[in-house]
Amino acid sequence: MIFYPQADFSEGIFHFNYQGDKNKNYGFMFEKGFDADRIVYVRPATHTIEKTKEGMTKLSFANTDRYSYLQRAFRDDFLVSEENGIVKILLSGGDCKGSSDCVTAENILTVNVPKGYGVRKYQGLDQDLKPLKNPQWDRKGNTYTLTVRDVKGACVMMELERLKPGQSAVAMAELIKPVAPVKVAEVKKPVSVEPETPVVVAVVEPKAEIVPVAAVEKPIVENPVVIAPAPAQYFRNFQLFESRVVALSEVGKERLREWAKLFKMGEYKSVTINGYTDNIPPQRLKAQYATNGILSEARAKMVADYLLTQGVDAGAITVKGMGDADPVASNENEEGRSKNRRVEFILAR
Repeated sequence: MIFYPQADFSEGIFHFNYQGDKNKNYGFMFEKGFDADRIVYVRPATHTIEKTKEGMTKLSFANTDRYSYLQRAFRDDFLVSEENGIVKILLSGGDCKGSSDCVTAENILTVNVPKGYGVRKYQGLDQDLKPLKNPQWDRKGNTYTLTVRDVKGACVMMELERLKPGQSAVAMAELIKPVAPVKVAEVKKPVSVEPETPVVVAVVEPKAEIVPVAAVEKPIVENPVVIAPAPAQYFRNFQLFESRVVALSEVGKERLREWAKLFKMGEYKSVTINGYTDNIPPQRLKAQYATNGILSEARAKMVADYLLTQGVDAGAITVKGMGDADPVASNENEEGRSKNRRVEFILAR
């Protein structure tokens, strides 16, 4: 997979390609609600796009040893956060779906970082967003490539920062390397030398009266009052939960840990956690969560349970499953549905 983001990260293009054994049938599965119009180029031309009975979209290739396609990517497909010139992105190279134990012989993910940005951090993750054991990285200019073998799936997490005037991406990349501690030279005390012949100094008492100078009081400098920023008002579901399951991701836990710190620093008395979904009824999770209301409440409760582990008082938390109520965007396309799948926090002091 190769990712080409636009300079402002408003959207981008995913280029997927696969090579395997000859004369076999291959396919790529998309989640329910995926808009097939986002696929802008496909080869070979004999491909088919169809809906499965589970509501998934399947892109199929018959009797071939390789395929390639370009997919339009919206911000919610890759953007984790964007604040103060720092952009965090999460990219998935897909995962093997042939069977529960299938693996991909070689998974290669390449990111073309836009001009004007440098890379602060980058990490290879598996399909469960856990660090890969043996990731291999190659960097050429502003292009970063991850290669990993014999895994079910692979992802790339990157933290990018807008370059300052005169700063280069290469210099930014050097910042992520360990910096050796600086050795401080020992400062020797000066040695006083006594003169061989004592010098006699005559002391003359002044006749005029010396007027003492009044002491000047030093101004009292008050420490500035540090006001903690308010906790986030909402998170998109993909920013907190692992893909395709109702479970917090490691990245989501990190966000909630920071959220809990800001909540306690701000001395808030209570928080209401509202879980939301899009308007598509549960399919894959229907056995556990029959309705969107039940599903949204389960996700909100999972957030609440984690906040309890971070020292937020149970009596301060209220949980509500709002289902597909109060959409913030259109449910007619995937971009809007992604925005509607969210967890909101209503704070009270």
